Amino acid sequence: MSDHWRLALRYSAWLLGVAVLISAVLFLVYGGDHAWSFFYGAGAAILSFVSTALTISLFAGRSMAAGVMIGAGSFVVRLAFAAAVLGIPAYLGLWPVVPMLVGFAGVYVAENVAATVRVARTRNQPSAKPKAQGSAREEAGRRVGN
Repeated sequence: MSDHWRLALRYSAWLLGVAVLISAVLFLVYGGDHAWSFFYGAGAAILSFVSTALTISLFAGRSMAAGVMIGAGSFVVRLAFAAAVLGIPAYLGLWPVVPMLVGFAGVYVAENVAATVRVARTRNQPSAKPKAQGSAREEAGRRVGN
């Protein structure tokens, strides 16, 4: 299993566990409709998050143009998915909308926080630091204009 899939599945499991706990609290405080609505929104966002790992898998071994096309297509499909899974129940009035939107947005916020923390940790690792000054790679970058 590649690193991005391992990361996506680990974060998804963590987010799913948190969504279950929050849904349980909502069930006790507000009832089943609010709890289900929140869990539905969070579940939709988790599926969207995992689809990002699929997009990254599709990039592997492709040219830059194919990667951009796959990325753009994936972005449009994820937006359409989010609009459909959130918009249809909201339009039909199946359950409270606010908990559903909070669940969806909460997963996106948690994803970004987790990714930011992971990037911040890797920046402090010596293997992630740029090469020493005067290296051939730095010299090539200067010649190109970077």
